[in-house]
Amino acid sequence: MAFGIAAIFACGIVGVAEDMYYFATDVVFWNTWRFHPASIFTGTVAFLGLLYFLLRMHDREHALRYLEPYMPLLGLSGANLALKVNGAWLLPVAFACAVWSVAQVRRLRDSRPKARRISAFK
Repeated sequence: MAFGIAAIFACGIVGVAEDMYYFATDVVFWNTWRFHPASIFTGTVAFLGLLYFLLRMHDREHALRYLEPYMPLLGLSGANLALKVNGAWLLPVAFACAVWSVAQVRRLRDSRPKARRISAFK
């Protein structure tokens, strides 16, 4: 649930950043058909920040480990911001990070000890 909430929030942040570009330059998104590197980086930082805070509420000791798969995306979106190139090449990176994250979540959940249910009628 935290991943979905953080992803929706990040998409909203990217939309707000693109809207700010529109008001600053009067060039609408559908005329350029690309996201600006600054909005991609801002969305990535917003995603990771909110995801960390949501996961910290649920699993304080492993919150940073859940963010580990997304660090390449953060680094590469920062490089994209510095190089000012089209961010379409970040889509396969984001997909690979999401697949890595799903695998890591399953591995971390399987490694936790299962809570035993104690029957009240023994």
